[in-house]
Amino acid sequence: MSLEDQATTTGTLYVVGLGPGSAGLLTPDASAALAASEAVVGYRGYLDLIEDRLAGKTIVGRELGEEVERARLALELAEQGRTVALISTGDAGIYGMGGVVWELASRVGTTAELVVVPGVTAACSAAALLGAPIAHDWASLSLSDLLTPWDVIVRRVDAAAEADFVLALYNPASRKRTRQLAAVADRLLVHRSPETPVGLVENAYRPGERVEIVTLMDLALGKAVVNMFTTVVVGSSRTFVANGKMVTPRIYAAKAPIHDANGSPPEEAATSRGPGDLIMAESLAIIDRELGPEPSDPAERAVLRRVIHASADFEFAGTLQFSPGALEAAIEAFRGESQGKGTPGLPASVVTDVEMLKSGVRRDLAEPLGVSTFCLLNHSQSRRIAADDAITRSAAGLRLAVAEVGNNAVIAIGNAPTALEETLRLIRETPWRPACVIGIPVGFVGVEASKQRLIDEFQDSGVPFITSLGRKGGTAVTAAVVNALLELAGPAPRIRTLTGG
Repeated sequence: MSLEDQATTTGTLYVVGLGPGSAGLLTPDASAALAASEAVVGYRGYLDLIEDRLAGKTIVGRELGEEVERARLALELAEQGRTVALISTGDAGIYGMGGVVWELASRVGTTAELVVVPGVTAACSAAALLGAPIAHDWASLSLSDLLTPWDVIVRRVDAAAEADFVLALYNPASRKRTRQLAAVADRLLVHRSPETPVGLVENAYRPGERVEIVTLMDLALGKAVVNMFTTVVVGSSRTFVANGKMVTPRIYAAKAPIHDANGSPPEEAATSRGPGDLIMAESLAIIDRELGPEPSDPAERAVLRRVIHASADFEFAGTLQFSPGALEAAIEAFRGESQGKGTPGLPASVVTDVEMLKSGVRRDLAEPLGVSTFCLLNHSQSRRIAADDAITRSAAGLRLAVAEVGNNAVIAIGNAPTALEETLRLIRETPWRPACVIGIPVGFVGVEASKQRLIDEFQDSGVPFITSLGRKGGTAVTAAVVNALLELAGPAPRIRTLTGG
């Protein structure tokens, strides 16, 4: 039956999905329903989107939060024998007015004919602007707890995360709801990498359009800008970013590798993650399961899971220690944000006690940030200083490196407690103040005492620290901490912004 044939003398209520708001994405059936209607009911902001289609019609505008009132008024008008359009953006049946109307009609009964006219839902319009993030299995969730209890939303988030769905999040924030999105990101980090791509689309296909791709860690740290007009698309463990677009591959390489125009398979990284990435993802998933929900702080968790991955030792969950602000201080230093009070400066250098730790700092993470790594253990002057002052070459090398880089340094000590003692002496006896000290030496002589002095020194100097209580530590663990911090700092710029009309 056509839309024109559906209108009857008993009254017809069209529940119309307007799509994202642009004229080009308003379906022909939606356009016909609006044209056939004598009265149009909707949120005032959505009525503005179709202002050119409202001439000569009765207009009933209401504010957000008055969904039931809008549905009741639309039903009453239709029961008077009129043809009425009740509008939603997106699709009226997906978090729109369709459900409200049918639920109200089932309670009160109605003589009007109800017709739902589908539209392009927000997840689809956002996905089109982001690339192809929902090309494989995905789930949608509304984060509004006005009608759904928060504990129910959390259970659904956990289930979708464990199943590795791409998630399209509706209603991520409002003026009163500001913490829900970060809380959801925290839950997702139990199952996904901090670098999981996340798409943010605001005002899709209408004035004020904004498209960004950030990371799951950005979401957890509250760095993403969202509001009630934003749709958030969180990638699965397989989603990647290519040419500034999010892609969730449909074709698993083991089943059907994609070939190029010459019949040759492309590089594996172009279609899916390689074996090493998959092993890493599986390892981190095991760590997350065994860790449970703590620590809940996403940055601390990112560091801890890397330490456990490097050591296979879950005791670090109880011994790893962070001074207040240590993670933020190191991340800001690596981004060059710690010197100029908001003015970008030079990124901090990493100063290590041994060459093996210097080699353990990943160049693919450090170089995009402009971070250099110094170890002067084997410098000729270190040998002389060590002999003259009766100290170890590790301590002497650290003294030389500090003279080279100054305050703009993150100190990383994973082997020699004597180098940590030299660091603390320089802090006590000179004006030198590094951005952060990562002191996790390993061994039996002087190790525990030097770590405790690092903790105690914070009370006097305020120099941020990261350490681990007890004898355990070492080069691999300390390198894991440095690399996790570099990963959190991320290459600059971290966010790609696309603008549109």
